[in-house]
Amino acid sequence: MKSKTELILYHMFWVADYAMRPSLRRMGESFEEWAYHGGFLRQIQELERQGFLEAEEGNKGTKRVVRLTEKGTLRAMGGCDPMERWKRPWDGAWRMAVFDLPETQRKLRSKLRRELMAANFGCLQGSVWITPDALDGVLPSLGKHDVKSGTMMFFTGRPCGGESDADLVKAAWPVAAIDAAYQEHLAHLKSLPSVGSDPRDQLMAWGNLERRLWEKCMKLDPLLPRPLWPDSYPGERAWHERLKTLRTAGKIALEK
Repeated sequence: MKSKTELILYHMFWVADYAMRPSLRRMGESFEEWAYHGGFLRQIQELERQGFLEAEEGNKGTKRVVRLTEKGTLRAMGGCDPMERWKRPWDGAWRMAVFDLPETQRKLRSKLRRELMAANFGCLQGSVWITPDALDGVLPSLGKHDVKSGTMMFFTGRPCGGESDADLVKAAWPVAAIDAAYQEHLAHLKSLPSVGSDPRDQLMAWGNLERRLWEKCMKLDPLLPRPLWPDSYPGERAWHERLKTLRTAGKIALEK
């Protein structure tokens, strides 16, 4: 999805009248005026076609109402619901992907690493990756590559050399960088512009940066099950503060 259409969904969320089924009726002007001036009409029509938005005519004397669907709300908030990820069960077993590819297959090695990172695997060493999740979802993707038998293997097990699960988490994922990213995001949430003579431009600039900072958090954080959280993990607090602050941003925008 292009950044401009992502931006539409995002701003529609935080100017919500309702937390779960937001609508964009006004932001100092009618929806049609806002969409036209922002050059968003074509993108909005495409988002409706893809099921991210739904529109209906308002009651007599009211303007057209455009709402985020459930699919659109999820996408607006970053593409996943962290709470759903955090509360998933864990059976206590680790899954490991190990591959040994020669220098002549450097491109394939880099591609495998990118796919493992995208699947939220953590890297213990350059060619040793772990995840607490079942491999059903990732095996078809990894299996499509031309990797000869014996050069890439998968295992399921538990550490037996005295290492704790917390040790594996710290070794495989950038825990300090994840914490720093969340702290940066939390600090930005506190800088939400207050109601002023014309807060719209300030809110838009604030929202654009907020969105980028949250994307940084989601890129770094594997959203591990709760039993594997590092000490003082700030992810859940940041998520709740984000929801609260974005709703406040919506109220400020709609008061103008």
